[in-house]
Amino acid sequence: MTFRRICGDAFLDQCSSRIRRFYQHWLAMRGDRLMPSRADLDPSVIKDLLPGIILIDVKYHQPFSLTYRLVGTDEVLARGSDPTGQDVAANVYADDPGEMLRTYQLVTETRQVIYQEEPGVTHSPRLTERGMLVTPLSSDGATVDKIYAFVDYSHD
Repeated sequence: MTFRRICGDAFLDQCSSRIRRFYQHWLAMRGDRLMPSRADLDPSVIKDLLPGIILIDVKYHQPFSLTYRLVGTDEVLARGSDPTGQDVAANVYADDPGEMLRTYQLVTETRQVIYQEEPGVTHSPRLTERGMLVTPLSSDGATVDKIYAFVDYSHD
């Protein structure tokens, strides 16, 4: 499999049921707005998905920057380290870091969800990535100030 990126909801017939559930959760939080806010998050609704959650702070001051706010336990296990509190550009975990950073950038620019699949090896032989959904969050309804993502790993 090669790297794939799909903007919008055209991914729904190709993704895992857990990614579909994360997307439905994001839609429910969003309601009739363009994007939900960080205040809308209720982890108790998706307890079984929490190990794959990534929350990223977006800062638009020069230079544009992304910081890992929260990284779930599956993602930490896959990486072999916990990047919470660290700069995303310096700690991005992907076979092609440029593609992953481009996905984050596209989410902030388009304010749309982006699904991606990237073949790769994790630091844990017990985990295999099945896909990732990256979604925007906004405290003012217009500017993306957080990225809320879910990486679905199968446990071998």
